[in-house]
Amino acid sequence: MLTFIVIVYIIVAAIGLYMFAKLFSKTRRKLVIGIIHGSLGLFGLACLIFYISLSKGETPVESFLLLLLALFIGGGLLATNISGKKFPLWIAMIHIGVALTGIYFLISYWIR
Repeated sequence: MLTFIVIVYIIVAAIGLYMFAKLFSKTRRKLVIGIIHGSLGLFGLACLIFYISLSKGETPVESFLLLLLALFIGGGLLATNISGKKFPLWIAMIHIGVALTGIYFLISYWIR
């Protein structure tokens, strides 16, 4: 189960890298790509909740909390994008940093 969750988040990160490249090259991003990115991230969180609730002993709670925070920040970015407003790039950088830290904690838990 944990291997599946890590694979899901690697896919989410790959889609995020594509969106990052589009954002900083100032080209038009498709909204559907962002929705797929967020939906897969939310699916990964749901799987992580399921894993944490069924496992005994040490669990990747830090990873879950960081990925949940990244979800909230990303949701704000999506809402701003849907409303047609521009968001500051530093907010996107915070989203990226929090998500990468959460993925790092998840992978380091998975390796142990």
